[in-house]
Amino acid sequence: MQVTSNTNQYQALQAQQNPITLPVEPTEPKYSNKDIYEASNGNIVRGEDGGLVATPQGELNHSNAKTANEEQKTAEVQERKDSARSTATDFLAASSKKSQVEIYLAVATEGKIDSDNQTADVINSLRDVQKQNNAVQAYATYKEAQDSGSLLKSFGA
Repeated sequence: MQVTSNTNQYQALQAQQNPITLPVEPTEPKYSNKDIYEASNGNIVRGEDGGLVATPQGELNHSNAKTANEEQKTAEVQERKDSARSTATDFLAASSKKSQVEIYLAVATEGKIDSDNQTADVINSLRDVQKQNNAVQAYATYKEAQDSGSLLKSFGA
């Protein structure tokens, strides 16, 4: 019987099928400064230490992009505020029209109109103010007519 130097034929077969490979260090492609500059559209160059550095134009482009992004966000926030303000304005306009209609009906009918806002007292006080205003206006018209009549008399008419 022959004895082989390998103790296990299976291990020997595996060693032959899977050769050992040594790790290879990755090599970075050597790009020139011009290649980097052109690829980045003039925004980046290779620095003295070999790392990448932003050019002044690249810094300006980055700053402009950041500012544009902030302006867009500000515009969106302002649009949401305007939308909320518009909704509130529409609500107040509808409420105001409702109140105006209630006041008009109360004055026209000289009756109490009750609503969700309990405006009966306000309507009554507005009706009283309107009556006072009408009385003052009537007196002013009367006084004006008297004064114009006395002026006609003084001219001999």
